[in-house]
Amino acid sequence: MRDQKIWIFNATNDFIGNPKWLFIYVNNFRKDIKAYWMCDDLETVEHIRSLGFNAELYSSDTAEKLKSVAGVFVVHQAKEHFPVKFKDEVVILNLWHGVGIKPIERYVDSPGIRYRTYQKYIRYNQLYHNNQLFLATSPLMEEHFKKMLNLDQSQIVRAGYPANMYDKTKFSSYNHDIKKSKGLDETTKVALYAPTFRDYDMNNFFGEAIPDMEELLKTLEEKNILLIIKMHYLVKNDVNYLAAEQVYGNHPNILFWDSSKDIYEIFNRIDIAIVDYSSIYYDLLASGVNNFIRYIYDYENYVNSRTLVYDYKEMTSGKVANNFNELLEALSDIDSVETNANKNEEILNTFWEYDKEDENGFEKIIDAALNFNIKHNVLPKLYSFDIFDTIIQRKTLRPDGIFFYVKDKLLRMNTGIPFYLIQNYPRVRIQAENYVRDYYKKSEFIRDEERFEIRFTDIIGRIKKIHDLTDEQAKILYDLEIEAELKNVEGKADKLEILYDLLDKYQDVILISDMYLPKEVIVQMLERVDPKLTELPIYLSSESGNQKSTSLMYLDIFEDLDYDYSEWIHYGDNRHADFNIPKKLNIKTKHHKLTKFNGYENHLLNRNKNYDTFLLTNQLARLRERDNSKLNYYAFSYISSYFVPYVSWSIKKAIKENIETLYFISRDGELLKKIADEIIAVRGYNIKTKYIYGSRKAWRIPSFVDEVDEEFFSPFGNFTGLTNFKSALNALHINESEFNELFPQLSYIKEIVDFDKNTKELIRLSAKNNKRYINLLLQKAKEEREIVNDYLLQEIDFNEKFAFVEYWGRGYTQDCLDRLLNNLSDKTIDTIFFYARSIYPSVGTSIRYNYTSKMTSLIFIESIFANIPYQSVPGYRWKDNKVEPIINFKNYNKKLYNSMDEMLPIFIQEFYSKNYIDEDELERNFYDFGVDYFRNKPEDSFIVQFFAPLKDSVILYEPEVEYAPAISYKMATQKLLGKKVPLKTKNKRMSLKRSPKGVQRAYKYYNKYIKGRKQKIKNKIKNNKLVKIGKRIKKFIK
Repeated sequence: MRDQKIWIFNATNDFIGNPKWLFIYVNNFRKDIKAYWMCDDLETVEHIRSLGFNAELYSSDTAEKLKSVAGVFVVHQAKEHFPVKFKDEVVILNLWHGVGIKPIERYVDSPGIRYRTYQKYIRYNQLYHNNQLFLATSPLMEEHFKKMLNLDQSQIVRAGYPANMYDKTKFSSYNHDIKKSKGLDETTKVALYAPTFRDYDMNNFFGEAIPDMEELLKTLEEKNILLIIKMHYLVKNDVNYLAAEQVYGNHPNILFWDSSKDIYEIFNRIDIAIVDYSSIYYDLLASGVNNFIRYIYDYENYVNSRTLVYDYKEMTSGKVANNFNELLEALSDIDSVETNANKNEEILNTFWEYDKEDENGFEKIIDAALNFNIKHNVLPKLYSFDIFDTIIQRKTLRPDGIFFYVKDKLLRMNTGIPFYLIQNYPRVRIQAENYVRDYYKKSEFIRDEERFEIRFTDIIGRIKKIHDLTDEQAKILYDLEIEAELKNVEGKADKLEILYDLLDKYQDVILISDMYLPKEVIVQMLERVDPKLTELPIYLSSESGNQKSTSLMYLDIFEDLDYDYSEWIHYGDNRHADFNIPKKLNIKTKHHKLTKFNGYENHLLNRNKNYDTFLLTNQLARLRERDNSKLNYYAFSYISSYFVPYVSWSIKKAIKENIETLYFISRDGELLKKIADEIIAVRGYNIKTKYIYGSRKAWRIPSFVDEVDEEFFSPFGNFTGLTNFKSALNALHINESEFNELFPQLSYIKEIVDFDKNTKELIRLSAKNNKRYINLLLQKAKEEREIVNDYLLQEIDFNEKFAFVEYWGRGYTQDCLDRLLNNLSDKTIDTIFFYARSIYPSVGTSIRYNYTSKMTSLIFIESIFANIPYQSVPGYRWKDNKVEPIINFKNYNKKLYNSMDEMLPIFIQEFYSKNYIDEDELERNFYDFGVDYFRNKPEDSFIVQFFAPLKDSVILYEPEVEYAPAISYKMATQKLLGKKVPLKTKNKRMSLKRSPKGVQRAYKYYNKYIKGRKQKIKNKIKNNKLVKIGKRIKKFIK
């Protein structure tokens, strides 16, 4: 609960102004009110305490308690800071600090003061509306201040200023006998020079105002004048003033005023005042000073730099001195300076009508504060949104993607523009913009206009000038960039959702942007996203010349809207312009980080830096904005590169070859068909797809019609994956009794746990040279071929042109299928297969279309294909009068499988929704990049986490193993001890990355200290003379 009889007073860190004199009055005449002076200056606090009054530092324990209970806070300005503990419960009694003719507060036109003023209104506007009482001294000033501070009638207190009303003979905080302090007698006249500051020159004011101190002092001595010079606090550190104070400070006829002392205490001792545009003139007049010299040597400069609400010369009195010489003349003739009593009386009535002698103005002020009821009005809020990368964004993510659009378009046009400029356009364009921005920063004094933001035409003009372009060529560059901006704009969904929600709630929303593009272009961009956006107020640096980054645009908006909100909330991405700058202005910021390309995307972009790749990398980056799943990103961004471009090419090639149906063979075909179906649906292609079950295991032996082909016994054939006796039976395609009968000499291999290389080779050669075995194999092939033929006839429509989509390999499975198809048909059939790459070319009726000749290993792809719920189909069976595949289910990475099912269709939909300059080039670049990146970056965290653990058996009959298993501590220890350790990995770097940190450190240690040393020892032994002699002797003996 607030106590209305506990008052806190403040006037910055000094004991001055109207609050001081009301504070003294309350202490002396209103004992019912407990008055405390509060500030941050210990000397001021101690000084006030020495006068017998209560004073506290803001930070003291007593002050903290007082802030929680005080009811009234007395100030002399619209404060920039209020104690947090005040909340909105304290009456703010604003006694102000001067009447006058200058615009103040919300209408101030001084740049420095303007910033601080708007800053406080943005923060405290609602508090000013609800809690503030304001002292006005006349009807004219009442209307003036109501406008300047946006006050209403209920907030006005009508009385004089305490600083003028208080009888100065009854109080002193220092020795008022200034003549005596200077050794002067009572005949000396006291003059006061109290100039205001100059916006146009804050550092050289005193040197211009008093160009010749010696002449001034000579006049003062001759006329027995003591001149007090009191500087405005904003210019008290003027170097010329400080120098004069140091040199002439002890001169008896001049007093450089100590700013810690209140000049108002000695107003009754001043005979004549030298004034300019300061409001102190009106206080002096109200305090009884009647003689004035208006020293306005810079009148034209001042009125040009500061707006005056009223005519200066009409609203002031006294002799005019237009220059320093005239000032000296006026001082020389000080006794004859006329007092215009009528004019003074007129001005007093105009500015001090409420200061009536027959009323106690102090009590009027006190009563108004005690009787004031704090209002609880709630003002609306203002919401501002940065435009670029907040509510709209580029489909290229980065701005330079737009420049690559221009380059790629120019490469396909006949413009006569120099090839150097076309080839290097993105770099040249950035250089030109940087140059123009630098020029604007450094040419403020030579340009005819005051603006900080550059124009788009400036950039194009710079390029035109440097590269000697014609007007027509420059226009091409201009038009292409605008075209690119319009084509590549899209909405930023998350921030638009917030904006639309605010509009639905009838909140005030504005759009702001630091952007060089013309307003009409930005409006077009907004319209393409949503025409509703163009109906909002738009503030652009390209229009005003002022930027958010300098704070000036925020200040312009404050003025333009006649800001009257409880708070201002700004949304934006730029750390400086949308966060630091508005935050300093007390604007509440909702900062979001700008999405940037990650390492993978940057590698892709840097390898193929063109406009289309910007579109693709943007697609990958935008996924990360809406989906935090790393697994989904891996499927979307990595796996897509291996398959989508190839499958897209296969479909387009098939359509070109008039193929009606594409068949996809299990197991690899499951993923390829899903991709194909999505592409066909998205692109609207007229082609059918079908999934059939088959494999080397199911088709190889049944395809032996008249002979067993050489491939069966080759190093890449059926015997490659032999590991033990069971795998040998599978490879030979016989049972144990048949083995015993055909290969009695090999019976010992049954006991071997793990075949070595020689054993494998012996089994292969024994089979190849055994005619009884070959005849048995052909017989088995004939028997098994029947159901295979039935399945193929059942699934394949031989009345249309068809083809099969594989991925990679030698092409042997195709040869097997080719034999099967031509064996069951009475006419020649071309067995057409699509491959990313096959080893064999087209031979006979085995037609092979290849996507690439790229020799990067594709073995790793098999691990992705193998990640399905079932094994390779071993054969077929009849069920319900239909041939069906024999499916054996197995373990697999279900999360990755599901992620691919979800994310690859999304990738395809987004990828083929864009208008590329060269889609085929982009597809091929993406494919090449994907497989090369896998080879070159096996330690990539996504590959290590999601790919390395996948299991597969690349070789027939070999058990499934992880692609790159982690290396254990045991294996690492053995390696350090010099033992041979079979890692059983397809990529050592990948395995190492999966291994514990200790293993990784051990590997580095081994490479640095052991591996090299062992080789050095071997080399020393090899090159040792005795060893060489021993070898010769050994060779001779042999």
